[in-house]
Amino acid sequence: MKNLFTKHLLLFGMALILVSACNSSSKTKEKKGTTSSGQEAYVEVEVFDAVKVKDQIVETIRKMPSEKEIATLLNEAGASYILDLTVPAEQAEKLMTKSDQSFGLGLYSFDLLYASVYNRGDVAAEISDVSEQLIDQLGLRDELISSKNYLGRIKVNADNKDSLDYLVAQDLNHFHQQMSTGDQPDVYALSVIGSNVEALYILSQSTLLANNNAKMLDIMSRQTERVKLVFTLLEIMSGDENIKPYYEQFKPVVTIFEENQKITEKELAEIGPLMETVRKNILN
Repeated sequence: MKNLFTKHLLLFGMALILVSACNSSSKTKEKKGTTSSGQEAYVEVEVFDAVKVKDQIVETIRKMPSEKEIATLLNEAGASYILDLTVPAEQAEKLMTKSDQSFGLGLYSFDLLYASVYNRGDVAAEISDVSEQLIDQLGLRDELISSKNYLGRIKVNADNKDSLDYLVAQDLNHFHQQMSTGDQPDVYALSVIGSNVEALYILSQSTLLANNNAKMLDIMSRQTERVKLVFTLLEIMSGDENIKPYYEQFKPVVTIFEENQKITEKELAEIGPLMETVRKNILN
């Protein structure tokens, strides 16, 4: 009987360890003033730890359709390049926190793809400068620049369409290779969320502005899987209280795509403002 009890106790202990390992939060002590006797008072608070959910982040991103697909389809549909829809270079200076800078790196990465597809080498060169600044601020120069320096080569080859396309594609591939094996999965997740939010924002706004948007509405209708995976990433990251508001704001977008196999003018009128709000809040 004693051996049986010990066995059950061990199994219970192992179960607790497994549950603990799956938890994406860790605890830390936070100072809460002093007690009446003059001693410092602390409380334990949960702190989100993205490293614990790195495998989920990497696997979700692996399933994500390429952001370049949206820029290419817009171009093929005859949509104009609209510079005013992209993030101004000077906005990068206002991105102060790690989360803001991670989101920003993603937003600018889609703008870089958008510029390269439309052969806007001047814009691509400017974005490359901004991206380098954000990479430095995030402490990722060794991983993302030093080994290949695609961003530097983009600036040099901005006037060569073929070279520009190749270097932007290689820069994106290099980013995924390095970040998927690196030790900052939070930056990886938020940057991919940012690039896809920017892609969906530019697609929705371009479709709203187009005179004849039948082809672009068809492109919108094909984004359900992308929207679901962005939401999955936001859900994984929502353990971070700073990210949770974006998760909540994105819920209505997912609902529209899930409930409507075909996106019409009616759904577009709802999606456009929702994406604008999510993107605006990321930048503010």
